Amino acid sequence: MVDTKTAPAPAASPRQGETPPVRLLGSGPRRWRWLVLGLGMMTVGGLSGVVALEQMDDKQGVLVADGDLPAGHVVSAEDLRVARIAVADGVSFVGAERLEETVGQILTVPVTEGGVLPEAALGAEAAFPESDRALVGVALRAGRFPSSLGPGTAVSVVVHSEEGATGGGVEAYRALVREVLPSAAEDGSVSLEIVVASADAAAIASAAAAERVSVVQVNPRGGA
Repeated sequence: MVDTKTAPAPAASPRQGETPPVRLLGSGPRRWRWLVLGLGMMTVGGLSGVVALEQMDDKQGVLVADGDLPAGHVVSAEDLRVARIAVADGVSFVGAERLEETVGQILTVPVTEGGVLPEAALGAEAAFPESDRALVGVALRAGRFPSSLGPGTAVSVVVHSEEGATGGGVEAYRALVREVLPSAAEDGSVSLEIVVASADAAAIASAAAAERVSVVQVNPRGGA
């Protein structure tokens, strides 16, 4: 007599034409635990990548010349723009946050267009002009200067001979315009502050006082 309570139930045979069921490996609760762990590791890896990229982005905002600026030029807001560059350790450039305090300062060295403004390029009023330069004031009537003159313009100061002097002729001296001040007379005349070589200052000042001076704009890279 067979004990029906303890005997195992016979496995059901697949019917003819049916495919027996297949059990997938890793199914069940254990598989989901591994899946969650994998997603967590991917998230941590993604965050690590973001941190690494932020560490690599060490660029700083600096002030860059928006045109060729000669030495002695009084910096204006229109002369500068902001750029982001990677700055090496030990190199001192003027940061973008210092734009307001930079305007009005004097360049002690020329800065070409697109060049970053170095810290050493800015000089105080008391340190200007340099030892071999002089600052001269020149009053000019309309027609004796080009209307395009502005701070930083390279010019040739043309000194005409005294009226009645024998020999005639003119002398020309290289100079740099520091400031252009319109005359209160509103007749088109201006007063210029120009930076000249110390050796030329006396001759230019004397001729300016006698109204024997004209100013011509020249290429800043031209010869003397």
